[in-house]
Order: sequence, then C-alpha cells, then structure tokens
Amino acid sequence: MKNLLKILSILTLCFVAVNCNDENDFGFVTPDDKFTIVSPNSGATLFLDSQNEQNIALTIIWEDNVTNSNSYSVEMSSNEEFTESVPLGASSSNTFSLTVEDLNAILLDYEISALEETSLYFRVNANGQYTEPISLAISSYPESNPVITSPDNTFAVVLSDVTEDENALTVTWDDPDFSDDTQVPINYFLEAAAAGTDFAVVENIGNITSERTDDTTHGELNDAALNLGLAADTPGTMDIRVRSVIETASGDLERISDFITITVTPYETALPPIIYGVGAGMPDAGWGWDSPEEFVLQGAVYSGNVNLSPDNGGNFRFFAQMDWGPVSFNYPWYESRGYTIDEDLVNAMDGDSNFQFVGTAGEYFLEIDTENKTITLGPPIVGPNCELDQLWLVGAGVPDAGWSWDSPVQLPCSGSGVYSGNVTLQNNGGADNNFRFFAQQDWGPTSYNYPYYADDGYTIDSNFANAMDGDSNFAFIGTTGEYFLTVDTVAKTITLGPPQTACEFDQLWLVGAGIADAGWSWDTPVEFPCTGAGIYSAQVNFANGAFRFFAQQDWGPTSFNYPYYEGEGYTIDSNFVNAMDGDSNFEFVGTPGVYTLTLDTVSKTITIQ
Repeated sequence: MKNLLKILSILTLCFVAVNCNDENDFGFVTPDDKFTIVSPNSGATLFLDSQNEQNIALTIIWEDNVTNSNSYSVEMSSNEEFTESVPLGASSSNTFSLTVEDLNAILLDYEISALEETSLYFRVNANGQYTEPISLAISSYPESNPVITSPDNTFAVVLSDVTEDENALTVTWDDPDFSDDTQVPINYFLEAAAAGTDFAVVENIGNITSERTDDTTHGELNDAALNLGLAADTPGTMDIRVRSVIETASGDLERISDFITITVTPYETALPPIIYGVGAGMPDAGWGWDSPEEFVLQGAVYSGNVNLSPDNGGNFRFFAQMDWGPVSFNYPWYESRGYTIDEDLVNAMDGDSNFQFVGTAGEYFLEIDTENKTITLGPPIVGPNCELDQLWLVGAGVPDAGWSWDSPVQLPCSGSGVYSGNVTLQNNGGADNNFRFFAQQDWGPTSYNYPYYADDGYTIDSNFANAMDGDSNFAFIGTTGEYFLTVDTVAKTITLGPPQTACEFDQLWLVGAGIADAGWSWDTPVEFPCTGAGIYSAQVNFANGAFRFFAQQDWGPTSFNYPYYEGEGYTIDSNFVNAMDGDSNFEFVGTPGVYTLTLDTVSKTITIQ
C-alpha cells in the first residue's frame, strides 16, 4: 500500500511539473505601458460661472505605469503643439483639480477673452515625459470692471444752445477682460449723476452696443445737467460712469466702472412766459419801459399784434423781463441759433446788433416759433389768439358729449392763450365721471389728460382729480351742473366758476359756396365760436359766392341772412354784399383767401382782417 502511494505521488509531481512548463496553457498577463489622461474626455465643454467660484471646475485624472513618478505638473496651451505652455500646478498623485475662481483667473491672465468659448489643450508632465494632450472648450467670465480712459477729472465744458447739436463730451473706456474684437454682445450705458450723490438719481446720456466710446452733444449733456439739478449759467459738477450689462444664461451680468467728475456749465432752456419788445421800430413802445410790447408764450410760440415802423432807425430788441437786464435777445441771438427771420427784419448793425424793421409801417402779427425756429410777420389777427382754435371735450363726465365724437363739447379760444366756455359736468357718484381734452375732433393724435397739465405746473380746480383709469383722464368730483370752465395756458390754471352768458349761442355755423371749406352741405360746416362777451370770431377760408349764418348744425329753424343784420343796424364789411338770391344770403366779393371773421353783437359790426 505504501508503495502505491509513493507511485501516485511521483506521478502527480510529474504532471504538475510538465504543466508548469507548458506556456501555452498557463502564465501571467503583463500590463501595457501607459501614461495617459483618462478624464475628462477630449472635446468636452466647460462653462465657468461666477456664482459658484469655490466649486471645482476642472479635475484631470491620469494613468501612469510608465514613469513611476510621484511628481507631476499639469500644463495648458492654446495650441496642440504647446509652443507656449502655461503651468497650472503640481500633484504627487494621479489627479489634479482647480476651482472655478482659480481656473478663471488663469484664463484671464492668459488673455483668453471672457465669455468666448475657446479651445485649450491640457497635458501632464512627469519629469519631461508627457501625456497626449486633450482639448477642452472653455468659456470664462469677466472679473474686471470697465475703466474710463478719457477724459479725466480736469475736464470742463461750457455748454451752448448755439452749438446744441455739436459734440460736447467724448468718453472712452477699456474693458480689460475682453478683446477689442470680441464677439460678445455688451451693452454699455454712460450714466451721469450730480457729484457726490452716489448715483442716487441717474441720467442716461449714452447707450452703446460693444463700442467703447460715446459722444454727447451740448443739448444732450445740457438736458442731463438741468435734470440733475445743476443751475443754468453756473459751473457745476457731475459724476460720470460706465455701466456694462451682458445677458448670460444665468442672468444679466452687470459691471460698473469707477466714476470721473467733470465740470459743466449748462444753459437755460426754460422759456419765459412773456417776452417784451422796446425800441424805435415799435413806436407804441419806444425806447422805454412805460408801455413795452408784450408777446405771450403759447406752447412754443410767442406772438402778438404790433405796430412796426422803419422811422428813427426802426430798431428794437426783445427782453425776458421788463427791464434792460439781465436777459435780452437781439438779431444775432436768433440768427446764431438757426432761425429763419422775416425779410423785413434785418440786423441793425448798431452797437447792440438790434433788430431793424425795413418794411412798410403798419400793424403786423409777429410770431416767434421757438420749435420750428422762425420769426415771421403777417396780417394782424383780430380777436383772441391761441395755439389752437379750440379744445374738444369728450367723456362720461361731460354728458352733452359722452364717450363719442357725435357731439363733442367745444371749449373755444376766448383770449390770448385762454380757452373758456360753459360746460355741463356730471358726477355719477363714483361711476364714470371721466373726460379728456383733445386738440382735434377725434381720438388722435393729440390729447391732454390730468397728468399732462399737472406735470406742466398747472393749478387745477379741486373739483377735478386724476381718474386713475387707464388713460389718467380728468374725473369730475364736484356737484353735477353747468359751469364756466377756463383753461388758461398763460397763467397755467384750470378753473370752474358760475356759468356765464357770453353769447346767445355757443357758436354759429357757416355754409355756402362762399365758404370754401363748407359749400352748401352739412358734411363740413365751418364753426364760428363765441370767443367773448357777444363776440364770435374765427379764421374762415372765403371764396366768391353766397353763404349764411345758422344757429344750429342744420337748415333750421334759425338762420341769419344779410338783411337780418342790416335791419339790426350792423356795420358790415364792404367785402360782403346782399347776394339778392332767393334767401338774401351774404355774398363775399373780396379777394378769395383766409381771413379772420369777427361778428361783434355788442358794437354791431361784421368785419374781416
């Protein structure tokens, strides 16, 4: 038995020995020699976000069974050949990480433009042996604010309305984290504030996309200075800064430059309510202040009738006050500001460069339009003078009109810059008490709500309030009834008083072939409003032909022909005669054109000018 066991043991050893030497059936696998980055994958995209600066932005992991090193460095380059490389850091293991903040700073130091996706290459260095590089598309974020490079705190400018469209201020700035030709859309805002106010109130004087320079005209800078409270004709200081806004996936990125402080002397833009004319060319005034000619501002226009004469030199000047100083306006003052001036007015070339009237002595309607920059002379205007012939009222608060243009209520011009008339106003006890003023007999383009007048400094009767509806209309909150409503654009008041009997009718109506804009039809009758105590007046376009006055906007029951007024003892202008037709209408026999027609029921005259 023992011999058998020995034989089996020998056979077993022999078997094992034979198989241990058989390399086809048994052996160890030798690993490949590798030094390579295994994470992240080449071609990955990485967006850095300033909201997460302490988070890990990039972790590089590599495998090394070649160098047996325990000292590695990680490098970055803008090209695969690593002709210029940037060391990112070192590691004693096979992993390396950077925070968002650290990686972003490295990219900006390497002058990688912010917010532009850029392909960069990374590799690991082990004592001169390198992994194959990987490529990552990375987008950084800006850390620096814009920097104003010009002007500096020594800048000072005196603004002038003579050159209001010319450049007064040029501001340039750098944006260090962006290239000059960056494709990132950047909105820059040039902002101004009163010096030392920490930009509590901001005036935007420039809105620029991507460009890093901005020009501001005299007019634009002047408006900003006055809006910020700087005094006209006095040097004042303003702080100027650049604010940048970039739209990103995580929200708007705002950056603000340090400010500079500049000195600005603005000019006055507020128009005086009245200007005064004195001089030999205005003989009713002369060179004295006992009876100066007054020209009232209505909207943007000064106007009035004035006697002009070329005698005694014919010179005169306008003043902002009833005194020789401090403000006056001579011929070069208007000429230098681009006004077109009537040919009958020239530079007197005297010591003060006054106006000189060189036309035919007589009465003229003088108009200075500050918006269109014209000074004109025309025939004198008889009757009241306003920017508009009338205002129109519609709304539930004016029950004779309602919210419709079938029967709007007219508020005629009744004096220089004054609209007035009797109006029925309705308080619906909390319901719709609202109405609005309009410049024309339809919804547009011009209307005037409560804030329009309130913001323009009007004192408004306490029976009116802001309706706070969608259009901020007027709301009548008084007692329903008839009132005498006055809108005074000179004194800037809106008042209510007891109804007045100014005329027998609120208006008369004109139709006929002699009324060019009407004809014998009621489609477009010409309105002839009551403009004062017993006076009807309006501009009328006359043609040679017959016409008649009507008390209502149709053929009956009341109309007034030529014999009616003749029989009442009226003195009738010689341009009108009895048409001697079946209705004894008026007939216009003068030169066709636009005239101011006035019917005075007190002095009993019918005149045209």
